[in-house]
Amino acid sequence: MRAELLSCDDPRWLDFLRGAPHDFYHLPAYVELCARHEGGRPAAFWAAEGEAAMLIPMVLRPLPPELDPGARWRDAVAPYGYPCPLLRGDPGDGTVAAMLEAFRGVGAAAGIVSAFLRLHPLLPLPEGPFRAFGALVNHGETVYLDLSLPRAMLDRQTRVNHLADVRRLEREGFRVLVDRWDRLDDFISVYEQTMRLRAADAFYFFERGYYQELRRCLGERLHLSIVQAPDGAAAAAGLFTWVDGLVQFHLSGTGEAYRRAGPAKMMLVHMRDWAKGRGGRFMHLGGGVGCQEDSLAFFKQGFSKLRARFGTFRMVLQPDRYQILLRRRGLAEAAGGFFPGYRQP
Repeated sequence: MRAELLSCDDPRWLDFLRGAPHDFYHLPAYVELCARHEGGRPAAFWAAEGEAAMLIPMVLRPLPPELDPGARWRDAVAPYGYPCPLLRGDPGDGTVAAMLEAFRGVGAAAGIVSAFLRLHPLLPLPEGPFRAFGALVNHGETVYLDLSLPRAMLDRQTRVNHLADVRRLEREGFRVLVDRWDRLDDFISVYEQTMRLRAADAFYFFERGYYQELRRCLGERLHLSIVQAPDGAAAAAGLFTWVDGLVQFHLSGTGEAYRRAGPAKMMLVHMRDWAKGRGGRFMHLGGGVGCQEDSLAFFKQGFSKLRARFGTFRMVLQPDRYQILLRRRGLAEAAGGFFPGYRQP
């Protein structure tokens, strides 16, 4: 078996993606962008055995200096979103296990102590081999739409008050604009208003250049949707991605003055129909904050009866070093399942 860590410019990364179902989270340019935002280094673990292969996109992070880590000690985290490990060539459980063993060996040689990976709700993995090498943690459900269904059936799966609000907004003169990139600043404004309302962590606030880089690295895979009020203001806005017919509802916000009007409902119904008209297969809306059953989850559940499971995979590659870092943090083990424990606040 061949196995190693790849840099973003290694042609094997994109070559792998050409032969495997994937999402935009797996693209090397996106991983590189996330690494800059998160203060780490982009990489991907790659392994190949015959026709079978595995790819794990990661951001390699320096450990907190207060833990006095060794010069080469680091950990790995998934880039923002759902960049799960990918498999190509339909490998059996034994081959997947051998690849995870190779990941442990290659990662440990590179100084990686632990890895925290977010799984993709619509790209399932064989659970057995992953459970043998770490912990699979279920965080809750996400919402998705099957765009192959007739529009009438999609409407029947949509909450009645959602559709009523959309019709009211249409009568009042609201309309949806797609890919009007001259309105990017409007998106940023309503997105940040929403993040402040939710008291979001600083991690979820991005510099304007981040959005420009996101557009550059995703190109035609990224789409901007603006709900324009009758006075021309942006009532709601969202970023949507498209990869091989899989649409992701990535980032969004609603202007404070329009919150009661519900313009995000109009945006999602419009983008649902837009994606269906382009031949889209699925539209993934995600779940609540942290995949909780909160008001955001309830809002999204009003667009579809379909649910998928979101989970994470946690793996300790170097148990001795992991325990050393826990002790330096003054912990025997992390509370509440926090992982990696040595980063617990």
